[in-house]
Amino acid sequence: MPLTVYNTLTRQKETFEPIAPPKVAMYVCGPTVYGHAHLGHAKSYVSFDAIIRWLRYVRDESGRPMYQVSYVQNITDVGHLTDDADEGEDKVIEEARRRGLHPMAVVETFLASYLADMDALNLRRPDIMPRASGHIPEQIEQARELIKRGNAYEVNGSVYFDVASYPDYGKLSGRKFDQMEAGARVAVNPDKRHPADFALWKRADASHIMRWPSPWGQGYPGWHLECSVMSSKYLGETFDIHGGGIENQFPHHECEIAQHECATGKPFARYWMHNNMCTLN
Repeated sequence: MPLTVYNTLTRQKETFEPIAPPKVAMYVCGPTVYGHAHLGHAKSYVSFDAIIRWLRYVRDESGRPMYQVSYVQNITDVGHLTDDADEGEDKVIEEARRRGLHPMAVVETFLASYLADMDALNLRRPDIMPRASGHIPEQIEQARELIKRGNAYEVNGSVYFDVASYPDYGKLSGRKFDQMEAGARVAVNPDKRHPADFALWKRADASHIMRWPSPWGQGYPGWHLECSVMSSKYLGETFDIHGGGIENQFPHHECEIAQHECATGKPFARYWMHNNMCTLN
């Protein structure tokens, strides 16, 4: 009994065929732990839990499991800014300031809450749950590689991906960077060559608690860079399924594809799966 999925990348239903059967490598974007989980989180992770359960349940004619699944779901504890792009304040730091706590205390509080909620929903825990703050060297290295390949540039201690250097940008979402209106969402950053360019590494001043040394000075990683680095570290440069909420399709997943494929020269995920939003009334 084959699994048929809607692949956002190709915009059609396809029969799922893993790269190296019986192994299946699946990555799902995890939460940014600055608050309690909500119904939107529940909808997303219940959706992907059902897929994981099916893959682990299905048997071949001899009764043996057909698939061996490696399921990775990240934890974002740094770099996710309040406008979901390159502007605003880090969501964890903002909450930490409001509560008078260290950012990592906020992370531990809401990570525990998230896991308790997912356990209460009887969801299978992922095999690996990497944290963004635990993979800073790998993220710096990918940013350096993108600069080396001519796909990124450094300005005033921040590193930006040059969207114009990747002609396929927009293939997941259908949005083209040359059609994006400058300043439509936030003020145009004068450091960027094009408004659609996105941060791989952000400069941090002395007051920014979550910061690390880099070739460009003290800073912290961009939100998009985290997921492409962690997924490929644990699942390989090209893996089977990348999942997440449809709100992450653009810009998050679009940017993941661009930076990964430019840094490695290889396709990223073969099947992109997105759950839809919760609706009320």
